[in-house]
Amino acid sequence: MTDVIDMMEILNSSVMSGLIVMALIGALSYRLGFVDISGLISAFVVGFTVWYTGGVAAFCILLFFFISAGFATKFKYKAKMRKNVAQEAKGKRSWRNVFGSGIIPMFFSIGIFVSQRLAMAGLVSPSLPFWMFGGFVGSVATTSADTLASEIGVFSKRKPRLITNLRRKVPPGTIGAVSLLGEGVALFAGVAIGVIIFLFAVFAPGLVPVTSPDQLLLIFPLSILTAFIGCNLDSLIGAVLQNRYVCEICGAITDKEFHCGYETKYVGGFKRFSNAHVNLGSSGMGAVLGVVLGAGLFVWILGILFFWVLASSSN
Repeated sequence: MTDVIDMMEILNSSVMSGLIVMALIGALSYRLGFVDISGLISAFVVGFTVWYTGGVAAFCILLFFFISAGFATKFKYKAKMRKNVAQEAKGKRSWRNVFGSGIIPMFFSIGIFVSQRLAMAGLVSPSLPFWMFGGFVGSVATTSADTLASEIGVFSKRKPRLITNLRRKVPPGTIGAVSLLGEGVALFAGVAIGVIIFLFAVFAPGLVPVTSPDQLLLIFPLSILTAFIGCNLDSLIGAVLQNRYVCEICGAITDKEFHCGYETKYVGGFKRFSNAHVNLGSSGMGAVLGVVLGAGLFVWILGILFFWVLASSSN
């Protein structure tokens, strides 16, 4: 009986339970080929930090991104290879990919942890933990939507369009390309994350920093808008700043130095500004959007989005 009690005390420890959960998920993800060794170690750092500081709810949100991104990358991988749009290294994510997508959520998870304790001491506004949570959700929703849109959107039956000029059709896999299928998948990611948060807020309210009905009503607008806007911001950053090479065989604008079996030609962007930098930048912007939306200022975001789409369509 004493041994059972000791075991329960160990499992109730956030440190020990986090280590056990991360060990199991890490072993499974490596077995499935989601990450390489460097990605496994960095995912452990990010995941355990979020588990310990943000709690089970924040970890489950991050876990949704990790699992959905892994399966989406593996989805019809051979077909993606034939299209020259497959993730390198057989779809395994390295430490650059993991930290590019996970470091911003990790920092905001720490922000949740610190702000909750400062709020309990009366040193900051009681709303600050929810704003930090909004930043966390915004960054994860952005990276989830972008990854799913990129991996699934390449199978759109219609040619995608360039985000900087929505009238221009481009080949699948082009940097800055968007499609209706990709946009729909991005919205799905936002809805899925909203459902996860809502279930925790209703059935385990102590696990999320949602303390009022107004904050509860903001959950779905926050997750869906940050997913949709953040995903498109990622495409915009890529189209403007990312290193770009043109394939002289199929005409695709890509970040790969080889495409269709031949060397590509550098045409623009910053040579050292890779897709990992784009992911980091869009994740940060998604976090900022999440904080703004968490503060209840989503009307301004909708207005900016409307005028941006209108201006891009008129180019």
